Amino acid sequence: MKQTFSQRWRQDLTDYQQAHRNPLNQLLHYFAFLFAALAWLTLFWDWRLTLVLAVLHYVFSWIGHFVFEKNQPASFRRPLLGFYAGFSWFFLRTLELITGKRFLP
Repeated sequence: MKQTFSQRWRQDLTDYQQAHRNPLNQLLHYFAFLFAALAWLTLFWDWRLTLVLAVLHYVFSWIGHFVFEKNQPASFRRPLLGFYAGFSWFFLRTLELITGKRFLP
């Protein structure tokens, strides 16, 4: 049976969280995706700042994986998963921090 978008999204978010269990890796990834979101916002304003923020995104993410999690980033195998599940996690985590409510499993 084919999964609905909602089922697939939940599964991909769960898979993403499984690869990011270490609290220091999670912290690094939170800031990595903050840098990535800021990079998208600055894309047409200053390409140099966008480039610096994009590099910071990868540096923080890869340190989290290689140093703390001891696994390979999803973006190596499944770039789309790393992009949309990572941003989904980032925005849901931000909502949790702002509201104090739990959104992530």
